Amino acid sequence: MNISEIRQKLLYSPHVRALNTWVERRCFGRKLPYFDPLDGGVDASVLILLESPAKDCSWPRFVSRDNTGPSQRNLKRFLEQTCLAREQSILWNLYPWLPDLDNPAEAITRSKITEGVTLLKEVMDLLPCLRVVVLAGRVAQRAAPEIELHRPAVRLLAMPHPSPLSVCQHPDVAKDIVATLTRAAQVATV
Repeated sequence: MNISEIRQKLLYSPHVRALNTWVERRCFGRKLPYFDPLDGGVDASVLILLESPAKDCSWPRFVSRDNTGPSQRNLKRFLEQTCLAREQSILWNLYPWLPDLDNPAEAITRSKITEGVTLLKEVMDLLPCLRVVVLAGRVAQRAAPEIELHRPAVRLLAMPHPSPLSVCQHPDVAKDIVATLTRAAQVATV
């Protein structure tokens, strides 16, 4: 059984059932990726908020560090360098809808961010153990004021986006990402 088949088999495991049922209820004609059942699900204390899903024709889709895109490969590598256990964390995108494969990528506009923040608040309401949100990149960081209002006890940490373009800009970017993820693990266990 390959990893995709394992994920599909675990799609409604107790720790992700509420999240993936929510995904199915919130689609409204547009597809959302499922939460990775190999992550912490509702027991996660750290939410890593990325920008948007990469183009990919596979289905079902999962928000996962194991996806084949270059940003996910980088994120997985950085997470492996930290003490943040997979069971402690969960991934989501600020603009979570799966892209239309027939159209070119569109910029994440203010209205898309507003729409995404609405769903993000619903996701956060399903995460009772949430203690830290890691905002990966400038787009995700634009959600900070709304997150602070919605869940004031949650600690926000900002880091560069793990995309190759971001990581290649300066040698310290990778170090900053690892340091932020390490700090998230520390804050989540205090």
